[in-house]
Amino acid sequence: QFIRAHPSVHRSIRWYGRELSEFLGRTSPYAEQPILAEIALLEWTLSEVFDAKDAEPLQRAQLLAIEPSAWSELRFGFHPSVRRLHLQWNTTPVWQAMSRNEPPPDPQCAESPVPWLLWRRDLQNYFRSMTGDEAAALDAALRGENFGEICVALAAWLPEDEIPLRAAGLLGAWADSGIIVGV
Repeated sequence: QFIRAHPSVHRSIRWYGRELSEFLGRTSPYAEQPILAEIALLEWTLSEVFDAKDAEPLQRAQLLAIEPSAWSELRFGFHPSVRRLHLQWNTTPVWQAMSRNEPPPDPQCAESPVPWLLWRRDLQNYFRSMTGDEAAALDAALRGENFGEICVALAAWLPEDEIPLRAAGLLGAWADSGIIVGV
């Protein structure tokens, strides 16, 4: 069905299938199992992560060396492989089990979508879920907002006195993960 609906226009099979997630989400009988569309989206996104250009990550020590008075205006550059998803289902455990040729767990829908961060480091794909406050801060940073504006994004989640430490901790964790490539 998918091949008939979306014939390939690419010479390489690598670029074929971008529309699969949307197709599965709206076409019977696949649409009755919404996790299938999410699995296709995760798989496609992981391929994009792997194929993204490379960049040299900043080290945490480089961030610590920045003059404190400059922090409020700092903007951060991110690795070209960084991607964000919101997944409603237990898609990643199902995908991981299927990747290991193991029986997957039964599909389970979360009460609300879970934010995910995907990236590549040293030719290895990584992904992990995030808390709501981290997702808000990262989304602000990815939009090019400065450190002060990232802190404002955290204000919806945290008491004011906890924001600077949380923001600095997130930046350190992102640096340790290799996703920050510029300031």
